[in-house]
Amino acid sequence: MKVSMATLCLLVLLLTTSILCSQPEHKEVIARMPIGINLSADCCLKFYTRILPRRLLKGYRNAIRCHPPAISFVTIKNREVCTHFEDNWVQEYLQDPDLPLLPPSTLAWN
Repeated sequence: MKVSMATLCLLVLLLTTSILCSQPEHKEVIARMPIGINLSADCCLKFYTRILPRRLLKGYRNAIRCHPPAISFVTIKNREVCTHFEDNWVQEYLQDPDLPLLPPSTLAWN
C-alpha cells in the first residue's frame, strides 16, 4: 500500500506540473528563466593574476554580473585582460578618474 501511495503522489505532482507548464503565460516565464550561471560572451574564463602597469591601460569593462565577478582592462594595444574584481590593485585602478568605463565588448574573449 505504501508503494501505491507514493506512486499516486508522484503521478499527481507530474500531472500538476504538466498542466502548469502547458499554460501560455508559464511558457513565457520559463523561457525567460536563466539556464545556469551567466557565462555570456563578456564573462571571463581566465584571469590575469599579476598587477598590470597603469600606463598600459586605456579603460575597463565590467563583468561583475558574471561568476566570478571580474573587471576586464583594455590595454593601449586593444587587448582585454580579465582580473579579479576583489583584488586591491583592481579596486585602486577603478577609483582613477582618468581610467574610463568602456562600453561592453561585442566579441567573445577569455
